[in-house]
Amino acid sequence: MRSFFHFSPTPRILFFFIAIVIKLVAAALSAIGFVLSNPILMISGVFVWLVWFAALLLIAVPKADQFLRNQMRWLKPTALIIFIVLVLTGASLFVVVSVVDSEPAQIDQADGDTEQVLTSFDRIFAYNDATALCHQATDNLLDGENPYAEANIVSAMIEFNGSFDKLTPLREGIFAEVFPYPDTAQLEQLWQEAVEDPEDIPVELESKLGYPAGSFLLPAPFVLLGIGDLRIIYFILVLPALAYVIWRAPRNLRILLLGALLISLELWLSLAAGETGFLYFPFLLLAWILPRKNLWLSALFMGLAVATKQVAWFFVPFYLILIFRTEDLKGLIKVAAIIAAVFLVTNAPFMAMDPELWLTSVMAPAMDNLFPLGVGIVSLVSGGFLEIQSPLIFTILEVCLFVLAVIWYFFNCRRYPYAGPILSVLPLFFAWRSLWGYFFYVDIIVLAAILINEYGMKSAAQPGAALIPPGNKQAAGG
Repeated sequence: MRSFFHFSPTPRILFFFIAIVIKLVAAALSAIGFVLSNPILMISGVFVWLVWFAALLLIAVPKADQFLRNQMRWLKPTALIIFIVLVLTGASLFVVVSVVDSEPAQIDQADGDTEQVLTSFDRIFAYNDATALCHQATDNLLDGENPYAEANIVSAMIEFNGSFDKLTPLREGIFAEVFPYPDTAQLEQLWQEAVEDPEDIPVELESKLGYPAGSFLLPAPFVLLGIGDLRIIYFILVLPALAYVIWRAPRNLRILLLGALLISLELWLSLAAGETGFLYFPFLLLAWILPRKNLWLSALFMGLAVATKQVAWFFVPFYLILIFRTEDLKGLIKVAAIIAAVFLVTNAPFMAMDPELWLTSVMAPAMDNLFPLGVGIVSLVSGGFLEIQSPLIFTILEVCLFVLAVIWYFFNCRRYPYAGPILSVLPLFFAWRSLWGYFFYVDIIVLAAILINEYGMKSAAQPGAALIPPGNKQAAGG
């Protein structure tokens, strides 16, 4: 125990290990509840997700170290137990995935709910529609075609062996009267009909390339070099970013940061599943930790994130507030100009080709007639507790919360700078579409920012000083 925690952990960092467990439980409840169409599990997941957000906000508060300092005696062994259990769980998941993938007959031998869960688990590591469309767009770009004009979800899923249950259905055609979501049999039947003529895309399927141009420009050089799997490209992009934040972290806390990354199982499962969030996650991570070291480079990374996927847009107001509060108006203008320039350089050529096509494609996630889906409060609808068929009330709630979060952060940024990434995505939890991929990486950004920009500065100011809050030396050695 003493050797593992020879690195002077702070209470907040140890509490982060507990937050990891909370997130894993929330994700499991939401996923299993959706697969089994079990409203109780889905709603339970909503409450646990809210607990996770509360835990993250606590970690983002500097005074939480003092608040938690008397809990070090149980925080230390709890964090160690969590680390060991999750490492073993990760190894077990690797074995299960290998067995299920190599012996699919075992799924056929299962019954009822177990078969549903195993079948869904087997499909986790197939391309989803977003990944397939991004890969198709990259290939179309390299072939000299307009990726937005050539988007075809049917041919993309066929080419990259995507699973039909990872399609995005629209409330159109035969699904116009279906609510709250088409079942597996309906999706499979639609898919079987679609593959008969891939060029005739069903109106019930989202087939637009709904992302800015960075989503296919960034992978293009790697695909050109012969890398044929976007998941490998995502790993190539994220590994240097994670290595950098570990290197920048205070030396006496690097091992704990590494441990936290290793047991963030949803992070690695998402990478293995090819979640497109990994294409911009490393840029958001670097953008948030670099302002004090290299403001221009930080702005460049934020620009790349914004030019790649729309979720990053929600971070921009909080990021600009952080720059304004820590720099000045001149710095804010420079940063905003860099972000805008990166976005325009990457997207302007495709805007010029067909402005309407680019706009309708990029705005498709917000404008198309989508079904309610996600781990947020929309589970009250998808779980059957509420009969609300219009996204309007959720949109109003999301916008109001976002505005309130921006206002609150503007006045409290100096005291709670690392609440920014959390507040950026919290309103999405109340949206009509609150996919769990919107949230899975935010805790890593918060943890890295705290370690590097808060504890790192304290360590540099007082070399050799322990980062345990004063008055807790005895608890730290327990």
